[in-house]
Amino acid sequence: MISNPTTAAPLAGTLVLDLSQGIAGPYCGRLLADHGARVIKIEPPQGDWMRALGPGPQGMSASAIYYNLGKESLVLDLKSPDDLARALALAARADVMIESARPGAIEKLGLGFDAVCAVNSAIQYVSVSGFGLTGPRAFDPMTDTVAQAFSGYMSINRGRDGIPHKTDTTIIDAVTGLYGFQAVSMALWPGQPREARRLDIALMQSAAAILGPKILETAHHGHAPAPINVPAGSYRTSDGWVAVTLVREENFVALAGAIERPDLPHDARFASFSDRAKNLAPLLDILAKKFAEKSTDDWVARLTKAGVLASRINGFGDWLDDPHVAASGAAPDHDVLPGATLPVPRNPGQAPHARPAPALGQHGAAILREFGIE
Repeated sequence: MISNPTTAAPLAGTLVLDLSQGIAGPYCGRLLADHGARVIKIEPPQGDWMRALGPGPQGMSASAIYYNLGKESLVLDLKSPDDLARALALAARADVMIESARPGAIEKLGLGFDAVCAVNSAIQYVSVSGFGLTGPRAFDPMTDTVAQAFSGYMSINRGRDGIPHKTDTTIIDAVTGLYGFQAVSMALWPGQPREARRLDIALMQSAAAILGPKILETAHHGHAPAPINVPAGSYRTSDGWVAVTLVREENFVALAGAIERPDLPHDARFASFSDRAKNLAPLLDILAKKFAEKSTDDWVARLTKAGVLASRINGFGDWLDDPHVAASGAAPDHDVLPGATLPVPRNPGQAPHARPAPALGQHGAAILREFGIE
């Protein structure tokens, strides 16, 4: 049972035109829809390129479904003067417009900020890009992987092999969508002057925002940040993997007791977080041998009893099957497409109310008819 989730739709009556493709812009639009906005996704004749990138039901990728739930789809060829005129007619009535073209490209099509302002003096115009709208790299392309590399994110995500690894999900794209939603929601906040704004939402800046403490630490010390909670990490057990973390010195004492090595905290090499960071290799060797002796469930039970923060490392199927996920309503089933029902993680604090993702051009004729656009 979900405890007092909000069912409010504070953005009801807000019209959003979502011209963005991929993940960051569409996720911003999806979140606006989740909070009550009407979101019309304007797609080119070939559709958002994300529709075909990866597996999913009915030939539509899981990412395209998830990031476009609750929207309507209208196909317009913006290189056509007639379709450009239709897009501008809709922009004149919209509250928000989202675009994710490379800086300068949307202007060439005739739907840049100035062109939209000419027909709508109160538009909240969200421009999602890689490096932002200004600066020497503004026109350079960026993907989530490039953002992880450029920002320094990968430098702190090193495996035991010492190699910087990318996180195998589009984390920077998703966070950028969240920041875009936050920015436009504040721009729409009651009492704000209703004047046109262009919101510059960049993957580069979003990555920096979530890495703020690491960037501050580097600026202060003049070198790359050191691990702060050694020996937190993942350890292979006899039948899987377990994750262990520490937040206080006494956690290491508890960990040492749980693995039946109470002598470790008294070893000068491992006496503090900073000492353990300097002597990581021998400590990892000790821990790796100990964790390999027992099963994941055994270790989680032992560590939890000792007061150590630990969890089995789940796959997504494990997460979906966990009784707590079901009991907390974390991923209720939804009709994500006509005839396709799948579990969809709900937004924290919200009751589930996602509507299906649209087929390409599904609502086009009805939208144009409703707005009297020929």
